[in-house]
This record gives sequence, structure tokens and C-alpha cells, in this order.
Amino acid sequence: MVLYLVPLALTRVPSAMMATVPTAGVDFRDLLRSGQFSDLTVVCRGTEFKLHKVIACLQSPVFLAAVNSDFQEGRTGVIKIDQFDPETVRRLVEFLYTGDYDRQPQEPQPAQEQTQGTVLHVRVNAIADYYGVKALGHLATQKVKQAFQDNWDPKTFMITAKEALGASGDKTLHDSMARIAAQNMTDLVGCPELTDLVGDFAAEIMRHQGQKQAELVAMRQHAETGTARVTARFAKIIEEINQREYCRNTSCAEASFGCNIEQIDSPVGEPTYILRCSYCRCRH
Repeated sequence: MVLYLVPLALTRVPSAMMATVPTAGVDFRDLLRSGQFSDLTVVCRGTEFKLHKVIACLQSPVFLAAVNSDFQEGRTGVIKIDQFDPETVRRLVEFLYTGDYDRQPQEPQPAQEQTQGTVLHVRVNAIADYYGVKALGHLATQKVKQAFQDNWDPKTFMITAKEALGASGDKTLHDSMARIAAQNMTDLVGCPELTDLVGDFAAEIMRHQGQKQAELVAMRQHAETGTARVTARFAKIIEEINQREYCRNTSCAEASFGCNIEQIDSPVGEPTYILRCSYCRCRH
């Protein structure tokens, strides 16, 4: 038997064959929906989620340790979750397979629904922290920050912050909530829930700090308003200079109008300017 080796570079694939070559990889969302080839089951309060170890364990060191152990999880391939609700677990599973959760765009929500939304993100952060899915924890924190950036509400923040401190151990989330509180101190100091959140002494500190911040804001606004008034007065002086050719004093011997800008005292404490002829000192 004689074998003839044909160089691969010289072979040509018929166009009909090329059309049948698959161009897309595995869609993990379809894999999640179908549960095909599932080898890991997560059970939460009677709700089952069919997962795949190669997807779940690569992202969660806690899942990995559980399935590799000699305990019941390792022997049965079933992980029970009781400390979180099924909807929070669903969001965790959705992220493991898609890199996001609640992918549908949300409509603008009233305050009560927004409270539920931010609390849900906190709970997702909490389950991410518990199972070591750091990317999900970061995403949930970003969703909380974005929610308050889009629609700030002090009461919603108080409820969300209390949930964050009680449910999640993620210091990044706690730091983000603290930063949001610092940026909106003047709104939060009037909330009766502040004492329940931080304690009496810390609440008094925050109220004093909020009052100080409000005073600084008022001073800045007053200064900005005063600057605008002074600028307007000065602009009027410049306009007068540009329009006047001669001194208003008919007895002034100066052929052309020369002038000086003079600052005088003002009863409101802001600079006031007048225009004087540089020759006869007449005020304009």
C-alpha cells in the first residue's frame, strides 16, 4: 500500500462544507436554563438550581472546597443554602453563568421600590462575600452606588445602610456607604433613623458636622452671589468708560475723557466702584 501525503496548505475545503462549520461557542445561559450535563445542585428553601462544577467552582472557592470535601456536599454534589433567600441565590447563579444579574433594564422606581432594589443589591453583595465571588460583590456595590447617584433618597439610604452593616461583611461596600453618607451629610442628620444606625454619640457628631457643612455651603453660596454682584458692577463701569468721550462736567478743561476707577466703602461689605474724571475729579 502506498500512502500519499497531501500538504495541508494545498487542500481546499468546499464552500458547502465551510457553511456548515459552527462559529459560535457554548451559550452558558442556555446551559443554565436547560440544566444539561449538570453535576452540582444548589438547594435553597425548596428551590433547586442545577449548576456545573466547572463553572461554579472556578468562581467560588467556597463551592470548590465543599465539593472537594468528605462531607455530605462532596459525596452528594448537593449544596444547601438556608441563610439567603431563593431570589438572592438566583442572582448569584445568574452571575456565575452570565457575568451580570437582573439583565433586563429597570424602569424609574418610586422610593419604596427603590428601597427594595438597593436592599436586593446589598443582599447580592452579602452572598458574594459569603461564597467568595469577588467580582459579583464589586458589581453589586457598583449597582448600589449607581442607584443612589441616579435617585438620592435619605430614607432609602438609611434602610440600605442598615442592611449593609447587618448582612454583609464586605468592607468595600461599607466604605462606599460611608462615602455616600459623607457626601449627603446635611440630608441625613435630620433622619430619625440615624441614631439607630450609628448610635447616639456618633449621631450627635454627624449632626454637628452636618450643621457645619450646611454653614459652609451657605457661606460659599453667599460668596458666589456677592462675587456675581461685584462683577456686574465692575462690568457697568467698563461699559461707561467705553461709551463716554467727554467728562460730564461742562467746565472740565480736559479735551478727551480720562478717568480713574475708585473703590469706595459699601454698607453691605462688598467692593463698590465709581468712575472719576482724572482731571476735575468729577464722579460719573
